Amino acid sequence: MSKRTLFTTISPLPPNITRDVVLNFLHDHLEMIDLNPLVIERHPIKPPPHAPPDEMDCVWYSLTDKISYLPGGLMTSDVTYTCAFNDIPTGLQTHCYAPAGLNLRSRWTLNGSLPGEPVEPVELGLGAPLTGLYLREDVEMRCNMIMTGFVKKTLKKSHAALVDRLKTKAQLAA
Repeated sequence: MSKRTLFTTISPLPPNITRDVVLNFLHDHLEMIDLNPLVIERHPIKPPPHAPPDEMDCVWYSLTDKISYLPGGLMTSDVTYTCAFNDIPTGLQTHCYAPAGLNLRSRWTLNGSLPGEPVEPVELGLGAPLTGLYLREDVEMRCNMIMTGFVKKTLKKSHAALVDRLKTKAQLAA
């Protein structure tokens, strides 16, 4: 039985990183893929047969992750899946189709305001900073209810590492 899970992650960015630098990283698909510590292989592909009409013009990749099922890497496996990348003015949308019915939609957006810019309205319950830039990742995940906790934990951990790597690279580029 499939379960739908929604969650949002807010990642404040250091004050010396500019909006343009972050958006350039979000729009650089290969960089975003390579910043993910789980990904061990990537290949550009044509839209697969399962791609819906609105994703036919997206940039598609076949990705392979090394997934650790037990602590310390005692049991690992390579998982290959397809993923659509779609640039938007404020960031990036991805839609990944993985084995076992895992369907993952992520929307990465750059939000917040720099000194001298109008302050963005506060959205309740997110814990977003009142000043400065931040990344917001909105995730919709559908998968077998037995796998939900593991997939969510693995995704949050790998994306936290991705954001840390992005911050480091963006600070060097700033």
